Amino acid sequence: MCEAGTSFIPIAEAARLLETTEMRVLMMLKKNELQGKHEDEAWYVDRLSLQICGKPKPSDIIKPGCGGGCGGGCGGH
Repeated sequence: MCEAGTSFIPIAEAARLLETTEMRVLMMLKKNELQGKHEDEAWYVDRLSLQICGKPKPSDIIKPGCGGGCGGGCGGH
């Protein structure tokens, strides 16, 4: 788990900095890979946790050998 700091940014900005999607940032928050807070119906990410965690790799999102939804029955989804 990443350590928290004190400067928070909207998830849209966090996604841009990590070169990923807002959905992936939300998943990273849920897994405690990033620190954040939910305030006024919006999520904010601790800027320091971005620096500690770094960018997610494609392998963090899709399993090796997986096309991500081909329906081929490989069991990789």
